[in-house]
Amino acid sequence: MKGHYKNILCVLSDSHRQNETVAQAIHIAKTHQAEITIMLALEALPPNANMVMESFSYIESQQNMETQAQQWLSEQSKSWSQQYPVNTAVAIGDPLINVVSRVVNHDVDLVIKRAEESFLDRLFGSLDMRLLRKCPCPVWIVDRKPKSQYKNVVAALDLNYHYPEHEAEVRRELNRDVLRHASQIALLEFAQLHVLHVFDAIPENMTRDGFVTVDNENMEDNVASFFAERDAELTRLLDELESDLDDHVLEYLKPQKHIVHGHPRRDIAATSTSVNADVVVMGTVARVGIPGFIIGNTAEETMHQLQCAVVGIKPAGFKTPVSVEE
Repeated sequence: MKGHYKNILCVLSDSHRQNETVAQAIHIAKTHQAEITIMLALEALPPNANMVMESFSYIESQQNMETQAQQWLSEQSKSWSQQYPVNTAVAIGDPLINVVSRVVNHDVDLVIKRAEESFLDRLFGSLDMRLLRKCPCPVWIVDRKPKSQYKNVVAALDLNYHYPEHEAEVRRELNRDVLRHASQIALLEFAQLHVLHVFDAIPENMTRDGFVTVDNENMEDNVASFFAERDAELTRLLDELESDLDDHVLEYLKPQKHIVHGHPRRDIAATSTSVNADVVVMGTVARVGIPGFIIGNTAEETMHQLQCAVVGIKPAGFKTPVSVEE
């Protein structure tokens, strides 16, 4: 099926407690028989450092940092390569630019990275969030304490296609991609696949504070209509997935459907937590047609509420706004 990874980039931001992250990346690469590169992506010395250092000391410090990083990575790779062949790379500068450049110039189709200490503490501007916003390929942010095996994988889908036809089709394709990636992870981990959609019959901001009166009977009819529409679309997507998979694979996965009437910004995370999700796979960009359009508000708020790994998928047509070095 589509979705097999061929070229994986595992990004390390430092040399501390990275063996579990690398082991998980190698586990994925081995299963897919993919090429894997371990990149140590370090920040350069701050621009104002040369103001307090002699110019030769500044240059020497940069060179020493790179030399020591190369030595550490080379030494570590000896043990990693005993599990599976790995390539290595050291990049010093802006980690976002260096990672995205590697992705674009080497046809990387999956980036794996351990969550920074700030990732689950709502600190915007971290490398994790910037990669989820701007990296053109799927980004898998693993928990700071990776689990040896996932038990529950959640595919979070947006089945609202009430948009112009072009955008609706992009959303359909994004849902297909989210399902493909989630099913691959579930198969990889022998995990339960959950397929989740949260729908809002009437947006929360229209009913809160009691400023809008809603007829309960009409509301129930609308909820039933929305549920039927989304259930039919989810069934269609699963039928497509079944035809994309090998025989009997979907029967083995036995995906559990969760169609929830609620508020997506709250209930995607709440439902994922209720099923003990180890990883949530979701689309991360709100609109297409504008290079690097900002991450969707629902996706960003959901990620900040999750206490598990996240795999962020970009829609077709997404172009990174990062200026890539060749």
